[in-house]
Amino acid sequence: MKNVIGICGYQNSGKTTLIEELIRRLKKEGYRIATIKNIPKRFSIDTEGKDTWRHGEAGASVVVSSSPNETAFIFKRGMDLKEIVDILNKIARPDLILVEGRRGERIPKIAVGDIELEGAMKYEDNLAEILSWMKGLDSE
Repeated sequence: MKNVIGICGYQNSGKTTLIEELIRRLKKEGYRIATIKNIPKRFSIDTEGKDTWRHGEAGASVVVSSSPNETAFIFKRGMDLKEIVDILNKIARPDLILVEGRRGERIPKIAVGDIELEGAMKYEDNLAEILSWMKGLDSE
């Protein structure tokens, strides 16, 4: 998982805001970015009663919603981070995958707010330093 960096912090610490800014800056430099948002409790993006939900209820293991402006793959099971990263790298081929949450994973991390994570880069309005650190990981 060489192209994966976690952004970790407590709720409302600024993780999403930092990710948005990192995406904007890196995209300007030509990076292709993918993100993974960890949701620690049971969750479904699907809507009960809708056709995609009905497809899954009937037994489809993967349901794809496709429109002119968006395509969503809904796997009807949970996955570990490595499997998600492998799929993203195959279908989207991003330069970098930013993971919001998953602080227990063995990946490079940026700590946001009051959280203390051993070995993590601390974000304290030091965006230029964070970007430089991230780019340095890319060359390792």
